[in-house]
Amino acid sequence: MAWILESNRIPTEVEVLKETRDFITVRLKGSEGAIRLRRSRVFKTKEEALKSIKDIKPSSGHHGPFGH
Repeated sequence: MAWILESNRIPTEVEVLKETRDFITVRLKGSEGAIRLRRSRVFKTKEEALKSIKDIKPSSGHHGPFGH
């Protein structure tokens, strides 16, 4: 078993199906489908996954060169 972060905030336990050089194919618990993720997005423990959560800073109000 391993852990991933859904939406960069929800730790989710997954089953490892296949490992290649840079990618790991995993299946979410209770799901029949699988997803392939970069090795850096899959964690051995829930604690490692939680430590990797990045702080998302609020927008400064600048929306690009056209003001959209």
